[in-house]
Amino acid sequence: MSKKNKKPLPHSVTKAELIAMYCNQFSETKIRNQINEILKEKNISKDTKIIPHLEFMEFVETYGLPKGYYLDD
Repeated sequence: MSKKNKKPLPHSVTKAELIAMYCNQFSETKIRNQINEILKEKNISKDTKIIPHLEFMEFVETYGLPKGYYLDD
């Protein structure tokens, strides 16, 4: 699929955006549990609304790019 049909991966996202990006691949519960686990490992409150860039990238590395997005070099 060419880039013109896809959106660039954002630098960071909110939890709601993360769930929306991956909901067609994983259950909301799984997404939420996994991102909370990553945040916990980095001593970031799981109550945070915005997922920092590095933690977001760790999620993407683990679960692959969400459908419809591409990684800008």
